[in-house]
Amino acid sequence: MTFSATGFTRLFERRASEDQPTWLITIGLLSIVVYALTRTGFSDIAGVASTIATLTGFWGLYKYGSQVNSHVLFRFVWIAIAFQLISWGLSLYVTPEWAESIPKLDKVTRWFVFIPLAWWVAQHKNAIWLVWGSAALGIIVSPWVTGEGIPEIIRGLNGERVFFGLRQAQHTSLFFGVTLIGLLCFARAIITKNKWLSIPLLLVILYCLLVIYINASRQAWLALLITAAIMATYFTVKRFKQATAKQKIITVCVFVAGILSFGTVIVNNDTIVKRVMLEKEALNAISTLNFDDVPYSSFGIRLHSWVAATEFIKQKPIFGWGSNGHSLVMEKTERFPDWIKNGFGHLHNTYIEMLVNFGIVGLVFYFSIWIIMAKSLFEQIKEGKIEKNIGYFFTGFLIFWSIMNCFEAYQNFWTGVFYFTIFMTGIQAKIWRAKHTCKN
Repeated sequence: MTFSATGFTRLFERRASEDQPTWLITIGLLSIVVYALTRTGFSDIAGVASTIATLTGFWGLYKYGSQVNSHVLFRFVWIAIAFQLISWGLSLYVTPEWAESIPKLDKVTRWFVFIPLAWWVAQHKNAIWLVWGSAALGIIVSPWVTGEGIPEIIRGLNGERVFFGLRQAQHTSLFFGVTLIGLLCFARAIITKNKWLSIPLLLVILYCLLVIYINASRQAWLALLITAAIMATYFTVKRFKQATAKQKIITVCVFVAGILSFGTVIVNNDTIVKRVMLEKEALNAISTLNFDDVPYSSFGIRLHSWVAATEFIKQKPIFGWGSNGHSLVMEKTERFPDWIKNGFGHLHNTYIEMLVNFGIVGLVFYFSIWIIMAKSLFEQIKEGKIEKNIGYFFTGFLIFWSIMNCFEAYQNFWTGVFYFTIFMTGIQAKIWRAKHTCKN
């Protein structure tokens, strides 16, 4: 076999998406589905699948993706690399004794793994449901894969806080909370396909609610309540504008009755009240602005770390301390007891960690990702090219995700990176399909 320079050059020629071989699309999609399904319970398999999906996705996007405007997304990657390098360089120059020996560029750049994955999902009309459905299924069965199944659920019903081996309770509540929001947003579409699906759908929704309840994560309860309140208000206002005078009265009455009923159930639930009252002393101290008197309870530890972080943020507000800034706060704050310094290495808040690690530049960058994605998505929804329920899911996810990240730095853990990647993969795929004609 003779080597041909011309043949080698043609290998890297960019071509139209219609020229992609079906077998390559199949490999890409299958690897993403395997990754989505197995990440929570079989991390080794998921690691191999994500590698295949990412590498083939980059190739497919380069070779056959000339018609999609992926340059904007890749500019985010380059910007992420740049400000991480600047942050590390300044830290090495100003406080070399605290700086990391080498820059860790994966802290932010790993958020953009969704770019090559989205290319494969965009190649087929229904691939988004296969990927999101696989991720949801992996979560739903996790009690029997990473947890102990029925016995653990029973212990949860008896008052024990359970999390089915999904890292920690807060991470379990994130997984099931997002799954619940997705099921509610797409319930109408699912039932429209087949009315008999309403029974299993209702059972799965109740099951997710049960897990979130026995998981006893207060931040998840709060996030879901706020998400539900905002979404319910939106739909009520939307209905109110379209209703007759009589229907408007009924709409308002139903809305108010629903809020009062829900509030009554919560206030009279012993489990919820007891979980909230555990922080009574901390809340009382906060209400009087006596932060020094806040005990080192679950929320108290968070509050003390956030207050300590403000001192670090003031010293390096623009580019932060580098990727290890959050751990420096916990290690170098002298007033923290040793058991706090040794037991906690992060700040339990994505936004504060971004400010400490990468400063105002990093936090603005983080918000910019959501703004660009939201702008692109809702433009296509407004033009009627993307279903409205995708917009509802995006909004519900964003509200829930944003509140949850006030109490845990999810994007610094595989759990947050996984669900962020899967979610953004589907959203970006929808945007590309709406803007361009893709194969299948």
